[in-house]
Amino acid sequence: MIERAVLTLVLLTVGVLVYRWCTRCQMRQAGAAIEIDPLLADCRPGIPIIVYFTTPTCAPCRFQQTPVLEQLQRELDADHLRLIRVDATEDPDAATRWGVFSVPTLFVLDPEGQPRKVFNGVVGLDRLKQELQAS
Repeated sequence: MIERAVLTLVLLTVGVLVYRWCTRCQMRQAGAAIEIDPLLADCRPGIPIIVYFTTPTCAPCRFQQTPVLEQLQRELDADHLRLIRVDATEDPDAATRWGVFSVPTLFVLDPEGQPRKVFNGVVGLDRLKQELQAS
């Protein structure tokens, strides 16, 4: 019994470490993409940006993440947030440049345009507000 608990703990630890490594790689790749990415060409400096990767067939994107982002946009005006929505099926090169391997994926960029946080999967309104306030 104790062996199973130890094995479970080891596997969980390895999973967390692999996930953190993957998100760090995504952040590095996003940092490199920012310099040359046409997605950010019309963004004004001084405004935080959310880059949101989705697909038309993604149910969590449509029913969970998109309503959260729409509510966030209603609460914050254009002077306080820029949301860039990217369809990963229409622009697979952008998904590759940013290191996206699943949808929904959100990158939060600070007002200077540097990546601050990446979220793989659905993220709630309160967590997004928290990240935007911290940047």
